[in-house]
Amino acid sequence: MTKSGRMKTMKLIYRSGSVRCNKKTISSYWGCTNAAYGENLMTIITDANEKAILPPAEDLKRHSYSLPGYHHNSTELVFRNLVNPLSVSSNQEMQIWYGQDWVDGGEKDNSGETCVDVYAWYE
Repeated sequence: MTKSGRMKTMKLIYRSGSVRCNKKTISSYWGCTNAAYGENLMTIITDANEKAILPPAEDLKRHSYSLPGYHHNSTELVFRNLVNPLSVSSNQEMQIWYGQDWVDGGEKDNSGETCVDVYAWYE
């Protein structure tokens, strides 16, 4: 984080690259294009201890989630506001995970990397 404060949400803007959940699916920016996941996304923001921050835990279905208005190849993701803004400090580490890797399941056939710009909204 670049400054201290109470963070409400974050926005990720796609810059380059792609990810895929297995070699039989086409690549995407934010998730797995396997029909079993539908339009669910798998890009998860955690704290340094790998605890999910965004999307909020109540929105997660194990390692994927729906984000209305966004799909696998949206040029940006804007998460909904946290009910209770998160106190963050300058230089606090946040991590961006691919869902299957985050839960340590089904990741052996994952490939790729997506690069993003990250923005945070504060109270």
